[in-house]
Amino acid sequence: MRKPLADLLAMDAVASRHGCALKPKLRQAIEADLSFPARAASPRPETPIDPNTLPQNVHPLVVKAPKPKRERA
Repeated sequence: MRKPLADLLAMDAVASRHGCALKPKLRQAIEADLSFPARAASPRPETPIDPNTLPQNVHPLVVKAPKPKRERA
């Protein structure tokens, strides 16, 4: 994720010379993200969670989507 953000900043530097640029807050956020590699936006490995071994203070949220009712015309 580091390279695309660095490329975006490089494109912004060129575009800002011609009157269009990223929002200043967005540019600052990207620069901050690139300066702290430990906090860089990158995929994080997710370990599967077994719902049977949850602690006492955690309640699983079970959400079941309702089945759509299709009727013939």
